[in-house]
Amino acid sequence: MKTIVKIPGMHCNACATLITEVSQEFPTVHGVDVNLESKEVTLDHDESLDLSSWKKEIEALGADYKVLNQ
Repeated sequence: MKTIVKIPGMHCNACATLITEVSQEFPTVHGVDVNLESKEVTLDHDESLDLSSWKKEIEALGADYKVLNQ
């Protein structure tokens, strides 16, 4: 299953790395693609991923990391 979200506050490779690392802590996430140009994050995951928990973890990284649904 794939989910695509926008995170407009992402601006550099460190942002992409941080989001990727946090996402990989979720065992049901199998892949993460961060596109800085489009400000999109694509998650490849099981249907059982608790997307609200993932969103909460990402947004806890700082005010720039507001997750917007597509």
